[in-house]
Amino acid sequence: MIDDKVRIRCPGCTRMFRERASRVRDGFQVNCQNCSKLLTLNRDSEDPFIRRALKSARDIRAALEAVPVTTRVDQSARSM
Repeated sequence: MIDDKVRIRCPGCTRMFRERASRVRDGFQVNCQNCSKLLTLNRDSEDPFIRRALKSARDIRAALEAVPVTTRVDQSARSM
């Protein structure tokens, strides 16, 4: 089972919080759950933790999209 949440480190309070990978995209805005600072996730950000969160979310979305395709192929092969 793949965890569908991404860890994001707030640059204001340096604490980690989690957000669903399906929501974490370039330009996504979220409030830090600890200090309520508004974060705009941008791939051109200077903060390496923000860029890492965006990359992790992209990888998780790709992995989640790949799983149903193989399941559908297996099911269609069994019905033949």
